[in-house]
Amino acid sequence: MKKACLYIRVSTDEQADKGFSQRDQAERLQIHCAKNNIEVTKIIFEDYSAKTFIRPEWTKLLIELRKSKGNGFDYVMFTKWDRFSRNTADAYQMIRTLTVDYLIEPVAIEQPLDLSVPESKTILAVYLSMPEVENDRRALNVTYGMRRAKKEGRWMGLAPAGYKNKITENGRKYIAIDEPQASHMRWAFEQIAEGILATDHVWMKAKERGLKCSRTSFWRHVTNPGYIGKVPVPAFKDEEAHLADGQHEPLISESLFYRVQEIIESRKRRFEKKGTKAVSPRSLALRGFLICPKCGKIMTGSASRGRHKAYYPYYHCTATCGARFQAEKTNTLFERELSQYVPKPGMDELFKSIICDSYVDNGGRTFRYQNQKLEQIAEQNKRKSRVLELLINKTISEEEYRQIKKECENAILRHEAELKEISEQADDDLNIEGLAELAAINLKNLPEFYATADSDIKRAIVGSIYPEKWVFDGEAHRTPETNEVFQLIYHINRKLGHKKSGAKSLKDLYSAKVHL
Repeated sequence: MKKACLYIRVSTDEQADKGFSQRDQAERLQIHCAKNNIEVTKIIFEDYSAKTFIRPEWTKLLIELRKSKGNGFDYVMFTKWDRFSRNTADAYQMIRTLTVDYLIEPVAIEQPLDLSVPESKTILAVYLSMPEVENDRRALNVTYGMRRAKKEGRWMGLAPAGYKNKITENGRKYIAIDEPQASHMRWAFEQIAEGILATDHVWMKAKERGLKCSRTSFWRHVTNPGYIGKVPVPAFKDEEAHLADGQHEPLISESLFYRVQEIIESRKRRFEKKGTKAVSPRSLALRGFLICPKCGKIMTGSASRGRHKAYYPYYHCTATCGARFQAEKTNTLFERELSQYVPKPGMDELFKSIICDSYVDNGGRTFRYQNQKLEQIAEQNKRKSRVLELLINKTISEEEYRQIKKECENAILRHEAELKEISEQADDDLNIEGLAELAAINLKNLPEFYATADSDIKRAIVGSIYPEKWVFDGEAHRTPETNEVFQLIYHINRKLGHKKSGAKSLKDLYSAKVHL
């Protein structure tokens, strides 16, 4: 009596849970074996796709065949060839493995073939290729359907942090803003846009605020245009990738999003050259800002264990360089450095007056800024036209043309987003007197404020004053030029004699957006 292993496979959880398909296959296979006097030695139930043979139960079967060298049975039986495989190439390889290596014949009881007859291979090819064609057609239909949905502005898949997946009463899926996660993500974008804290540091602080997001997901989210109400439509065939207007509510403005992208890209370029970023404790707030006076590398910081098992913080360079300075002394000298930017008595009123006077001219400056953005957009459009002419004249390749075109389109998107924000904010009321008063108070107490602040605030203050890193030689901070605001304060303290010259130097103060 011949022996057989019955292979019963379904491809969906629903079929497996209901059990109808599996029971039906098992019944038909057992009736066939009983009629043909074949002994059933094993029954395998598989709930897995037939796109490949990497399936749990089939893998176990092959392991058993290797151990027994194919002596357990004579046939592997299934109802149809699509239960065996939906991949023509893999199916031929597996048939060869079964018949040649283990002398086992695969049999489809409802599509019987004599594999010893060469002409049977033609019919076998039809049986095997039709399920594969069906799979490919189904996959293509899904691709077209999802692409059409994205073009219509529907978000497909899992909602990003700050949103949640919802379903309407009629079964239509969409994403909606999810508080408080949305506020945490909005805060994270704003922090990155300030350009002071590293992106990883922003993620850590956002997690402390309550953001539920892994580091990898956070990096993916901060570059996701879904937060500005756009849906990415990937490239397909001859159609280029683009952004479609989404049906969901945007979480942040376009100008904020593109400002974050510029900062992330600029940091990537700097990291490729230098590779420096820092997340520091309070006692080492200057870590990552100091340059070694010996070798010119960026100094780091760490704590060293003393004789009495106490730890003392130091700023230091690499072991081969050997430069090392006590953090306490370094921090104290830096706090003294900050004192030169404290306005002298009476100058705080002049400082506030100059800020308010400059703000009066803000309307005209906004108009000029709008014209500047319009000119930049026009220039990018001209560049696209020139590049197209170069392509027509075969001066550049199609790949170069697509790359330059994409750069122009991205630049236009950024300029348009900034122009939109300028137009929306042009008529907003701003309590400039209150802001100037707050800034003056913080400036008068700058050294004390810095000394008592936590690490994040300390690093924010340092980053806002000094746009570049500086050398510390152990005795003094050789600080570089500060930003425009602090240059003017220093000028007021040293040389300023009358308000008019100060006002002239402070024309662009408010646009600097320095927050202390």
